Amino acid sequence: MFSQTTRKQVTQLFILLTIFLQTTASEERNCAFSSEITVHVVSNLPQNTPQLFLRCQSHDDDLGNHTLAPNQDFHWHFCTNINTLFFCHLVWNGKSASFDVFNYDWPDSRCPYGTCYWAALPDGIYQGFQYPPTPSTLIKQYSW
Repeated sequence: MFSQTTRKQVTQLFILLTIFLQTTASEERNCAFSSEITVHVVSNLPQNTPQLFLRCQSHDDDLGNHTLAPNQDFHWHFCTNINTLFFCHLVWNGKSASFDVFNYDWPDSRCPYGTCYWAALPDGIYQGFQYPPTPSTLIKQYSW
């Protein structure tokens, strides 16, 4: 019915289609037309104090409630578009803070090399402008 050449072409097309579908269904993000961003929210709070409670979300994605022990890191990845905005609400020891952790419209580079780093300390929320940050590179952005 089909010639040998046609059968071979159909088989090749089927293999390519299968590879394409597996690639697009994988958990790896392919930010072909945008940037991939990683956001870290870290508890740099003292040992033997209450744990840090946080909830982060965007308009489309609610990342849920998380509880971090001291030195624990919650992080996620996403591809940007012109509307991308992620914000977090942090609660610790009777104090709270809500703030944007990524905003596509920020005029400066708050997330160098695609990494945003935020740290909760006893006196407020700090941002690191390099990853991994060192204590001298953390800059206080918000008070509790």
